[in-house]
Amino acid sequence: MIRTHAAIVLKAVPFAEGGAVVSFLSEHGERLTGLAKGVKKPTAKWVAAFEPLGMVRVSFFGKEHTELKRVTRCELAFSPLTLGHLESSLVMACLADLFDRVAREGVEDDRLYRLLSACGRALRADPDNALGILAYAEHWLLHCLGLLPHPRACGRCGNDTAALVLLGEEGWCCAACTPVDPAEALPAGAREHLRRLRTGGADAAPRPDPADQAQTMVTGLLRARLLQELGGGLRSYDVLWRTV
Repeated sequence: MIRTHAAIVLKAVPFAEGGAVVSFLSEHGERLTGLAKGVKKPTAKWVAAFEPLGMVRVSFFGKEHTELKRVTRCELAFSPLTLGHLESSLVMACLADLFDRVAREGVEDDRLYRLLSACGRALRADPDNALGILAYAEHWLLHCLGLLPHPRACGRCGNDTAALVLLGEEGWCCAACTPVDPAEALPAGAREHLRRLRTGGADAAPRPDPADQAQTMVTGLLRARLLQELGGGLRSYDVLWRTV
């Protein structure tokens, strides 16, 4: 049986005899995996189709419950690859790693596909904001996982105007009800930065600003929480931080 899907390429892991096991995120938000034979050969017709975050039409052959189906066709429809832009390429590898961990085989969540496709297009349009787009994706992945409370109101007292100072078990907590060491509290502007992440698209992701303490701390906090949830150990992140 042959099934064809619109999908986004996540990772291609080398396999025997010049092949690769390739993971994809389907248009329904399900992780799909297939064996592409001969993909590493110089004459392979579909080498470019397996770049991370490429949007493709991919066909699989195999019985319904076969653990690893064979990729019979893969046509590249869109690639976010910006030749020569190192930071953007490194961020694409990070996004591929993240979604490869978050997506599940047999579990559909079309929010994942919409988010990753939006980030891919934003990277193609504005590769200089690659780190901002990565932070945007991390924020929304936490939301998709059900791990990010809404910052509109304090999770303890319901105050919707006081500055947020902490992300705790009750959610975002505010200065009106949460005593915290000023040196450890979120800087002023945290609520506003979170609002920008929630209300703007990937193409409007806030640009990293080292002078914006609230942005820097919120980004670090959310990133640490996401990586902890995923078990850490993402090599793509190690490469990114050693390079940029």
